[in-house]
Amino acid sequence: MAKRILVIEDDPDYQELHQTVFSALYEVIVVDSAEAGISKLDTEHFNLVIADINLFGMTGLEILRKINSAGLTQEIPVVICTGQSDPFTKEQAIELGAAGFVTKPFAVEAMLSFVGALLK
Repeated sequence: MAKRILVIEDDPDYQELHQTVFSALYEVIVVDSAEAGISKLDTEHFNLVIADINLFGMTGLEILRKINSAGLTQEIPVVICTGQSDPFTKEQAIELGAAGFVTKPFAVEAMLSFVGALLK
């Protein structure tokens, strides 16, 4: 059975990029809001979450807090993606249990390799 990745991303270009990059190897579910992402996490099993940091209604860090408070970061790696390379935000994400912090635009091969390592 294919590993499942939940992508929480509101930018249509990055939604398509994630789908294209990962769908040959994994089952990829893309949602465009934090609320939809939390709903999916409440009802379905995923092996990895990739969340944008700047989402309408809730940030990627808030999603990470919710996943962390439910005790799920131990079993589901969360990768935070952002177009800003703010060291404080990266530090916050790691402290909250993020498995990684990726700055957009990212190198596709590097992202594939990173995700592959997390899903082994």
